[in-house]
Amino acid sequence: MAQAPSTRVGGRVRARRKSLKLTQDELARELGVTHQHVSRIESDQAAPSLDLLVLLSHRLGVSTDHLLTGQDIATADIAGAIRAEPHLSAAAKRHLIGLVNELRGAS
Repeated sequence: MAQAPSTRVGGRVRARRKSLKLTQDELARELGVTHQHVSRIESDQAAPSLDLLVLLSHRLGVSTDHLLTGQDIATADIAGAIRAEPHLSAAAKRHLIGLVNELRGAS
């Protein structure tokens, strides 16, 4: 019976580590932490620091988005990108965001 994908960081770390046939000891050595720390992360008793999260993603061959959300591609926040665009006037930003919201409602 196939196991449902985990909704937690630790479960995704464990699943990926096992799919790569790595032991907790092997992964811990590669990360420069103890196997107990890897165990605590995998059981969601500890959260990895941001630096360790990035290192985990590199060592496990997945994105940080995958470890955090289970998705391989981050969803784009179009409204946020429009607001951050320095070359648009405030009025243009309002109009574009309104258009995006209207298109979202049409789907």
